[in-house]
Amino acid sequence: MLKRKDLKGKWHSPVIETIENPDGSVMYIEREAIFIDDNWDIFIRSFLDEEGKVPFFTIHAKGNYTLGDESLDLEGAVHVDFNNRARYVTAHMQSLVDMLNETSPFDGEWMIDLEHDVSSKGCVLVPSVETCPVEYDVIKIQGNEIYFGDFTEEQKEDIKKFAHGDMNPSEGSVGICSTENRPRQLIKYPLVKE
Repeated sequence: MLKRKDLKGKWHSPVIETIENPDGSVMYIEREAIFIDDNWDIFIRSFLDEEGKVPFFTIHAKGNYTLGDESLDLEGAVHVDFNNRARYVTAHMQSLVDMLNETSPFDGEWMIDLEHDVSSKGCVLVPSVETCPVEYDVIKIQGNEIYFGDFTEEQKEDIKKFAHGDMNPSEGSVGICSTENRPRQLIKYPLVKE
């Protein structure tokens, strides 16, 4: 069974990852995760290109975590609850800064390449800590690689219906902030240990 000592250290994407969103669009991202004792930090850097040369935004979240039971859906994977203490967003393009200034509540003005604390109010890119205090995930370590959870096609379809208003939140849990919707497969891109 996975232990905290197995996670300890810094993990990063070896390549730019192409991620398909529930709405069918794609994102190019690079991830970095840091585990120290029961604390975690994650950085998700989004780019507009496959080579990772044109930065779009960065999400930084941190908190503590709890390792749970082994997954019944994924052999060798373990449930992990990521308790959120803080969330930050950095916009790297003026068009995104302009959109965030119009759509996202923030005490002050969004500025390019400046990290903004969105823990209390969230923004269009991430929910507030109050809205999503815990992210329910799965992880699996193989050698020097760590795999996090990913949604199945059925889970993605439910998220898509919810996003388009075709599903009421009371009809079922949506997203990683719900124990009922813990990912049931692993993302195809591992992070590697430094």
